[in-house]
Amino acid sequence: MGPESSARSGAQPARRLRSAFTSLLLSAVVPLALATGPVPTAAPIRAEPMEAAPIEAAPIPSEPIEVTPLHQAPIRLPDAPDAAVLAELDALRRVATGRTGAAGQAAWQLGLIHLHGAGVPQDSGEAQKWFERAHQQNTSIALAGLAWCEIDGCQGPANPAAARQWLAPLRRTHLPRAQYLEWLVAARLAPLRLARPGVDTDAIDEPLPARALLQRAARAGDVHALIELGMESVAAGRDTEALQYFRAAAPKSAVAGTNAAIVADQLQIPRKPQPDASRLPLELLNQARRHHRGEGTPVNYTEAIRYYRLAEAQGSAEARRMLALIFSRPLVNGGLDVAWIKQLGELDLSQETPSRRTGGGQRQLQREATPLIDFLPEAWRNRMP
Repeated sequence: MGPESSARSGAQPARRLRSAFTSLLLSAVVPLALATGPVPTAAPIRAEPMEAAPIEAAPIPSEPIEVTPLHQAPIRLPDAPDAAVLAELDALRRVATGRTGAAGQAAWQLGLIHLHGAGVPQDSGEAQKWFERAHQQNTSIALAGLAWCEIDGCQGPANPAAARQWLAPLRRTHLPRAQYLEWLVAARLAPLRLARPGVDTDAIDEPLPARALLQRAARAGDVHALIELGMESVAAGRDTEALQYFRAAAPKSAVAGTNAAIVADQLQIPRKPQPDASRLPLELLNQARRHHRGEGTPVNYTEAIRYYRLAEAQGSAEARRMLALIFSRPLVNGGLDVAWIKQLGELDLSQETPSRRTGGGQRQLQREATPLIDFLPEAWRNRMP
């Protein structure tokens, strides 16, 4: 409360006291005048104001309000395409909307460009429009684009099951990619397994859903299937096997090459001895973080939750806070909100008040941005943000 506000608050009680005194005086004088007649002329009665000590209003105790910025990083608007990119896009559009035999392939390429934001702002809705046009021009690979848009939700909510209508005909022309996308549909539709407290840390080693599809696609050389099997191998602790998968995919994927380098480095690090009982809660918490954030291992929210629960059982307050947040926003059907869990991975809960974590941490294993990126010409891939 500022000085002026304090002065006003102190003056108001004094004015109220003076007003009350005046009212009291009038209530006594008026009845007397009515009873005795006119009051003889006399010196006027002057009511001296009563001295009143200013009333100090005690401040109301309150908890400090901590304001967390909504945006930790400044908002960056996408750069406008340069003149060369605009000219190439115009040329592609003319071909795609023309009547030549190259129209379908040009429309397919435009869809890939907009899907990946290659030289232009990313726009999956626009990408789907071009995939549809390419399909109308009998470009068979456009079926993969339409399937992906159902899986990921280019123009509305994701509907992985609806992708199967496009995958059946895709099998006739691009079998390995169709098998990978079929596996992806199965993985998206599979429920997220909830970890159970009290389970031994090495007890869960379940294979990926519909793993046979993934293996068949990988044997045929599908780069995304190879990366996924590498991720599975790392999660199971089979780093040597993972390195083979990543190296097999590396000629067609820079992401796979980076993963291979990360795993190769891990193979050079000696295994840690088992922690003593005093360090067990922290070790379990670190394992939970690795699976939650994908640090040196694939992101696996089921494993993350399991390790958080094990850490909580050992007395970790940070694990308890993370579990409370994870389960604070269930979906309408009672399942877990995967997007919410992903956001929570960016928080530092070492204190009672959550904050955004800082520092780079370990290098993370990655998947390609989409299962269509390898169809995007390299010149356009180099224009991706």
